[in-house]
Amino acid sequence: MSYDKEKYFQDHVNTWKTFVKFSTYGTIGVIALVVLMAIFLV
Repeated sequence: MSYDKEKYFQDHVNTWKTFVKFSTYGTIGVIALVVLMAIFLV
């Protein structure tokens, strides 16, 4: 099994981009939920 530095780096970058995308969507979702709770529950 050979070590391909470029392939490893590309996999790492793709994983990071996916993580940032889902983290952003999750944060936006939580903010939207809190805003809706503030509107309807208070």
